Amino acid sequence: MAEPSRREEYAQATRAAIVAAAVSCFAAEGYARTSIDAVAEAARVTKGGVYHHFQDKAALFEAAVVVMEDRLLAAIQARVEGLDGWELVAAGIDTYLEACGEEDFRRIALEDAPSALGWERWKALDEQYFLGTATALLVGLRDAGLIAVEDPGLAARLLLGALAEAGLAVATASDRPRARAAAAALVTSFLRSLEVPALGDDGVRT
Repeated sequence: MAEPSRREEYAQATRAAIVAAAVSCFAAEGYARTSIDAVAEAARVTKGGVYHHFQDKAALFEAAVVVMEDRLLAAIQARVEGLDGWELVAAGIDTYLEACGEEDFRRIALEDAPSALGWERWKALDEQYFLGTATALLVGLRDAGLIAVEDPGLAARLLLGALAEAGLAVATASDRPRARAAAAALVTSFLRSLEVPALGDDGVRT
């Protein structure tokens, strides 16, 4: 693969600076109150420079959402490395709920994204990042004999829905640590309900 030219490197660096500035602005002021002018000033580029990389404010906001999703996915992957089974589940859920308590993720990914991007686009982005991961998790638990589920894809969608609602509850709670613990317990209970029944002394599953 050819090395990027100096001009391409500059363009990439400029785009990254614009997105970083957008994340800061959207997190601080919200989507509705953030202007392209404010982002351009924060990124130290012209307004035209922003429009050179992004068609409109919605496209710029989507780039900010992608940054949030990338950061969350990386955090989850780092946290669960080397784990399996229910330890992996607990670590993944806790990492997600921890992110929901962070101001920039809460404001951008949870509060503003559904309305700014539209529910369908927001849902598509969320599934692009996490549906495959959630499905693979459930398949792994099933293959390990820990759960019984006929349709891992459908179960993964239900899991993502539960996590989204749990995340909103944590984000808006006055006592976030307590809400986080309660939400984690409930989501884990959903997954535990899929556990394979244990064999009794008589060899019958209970």
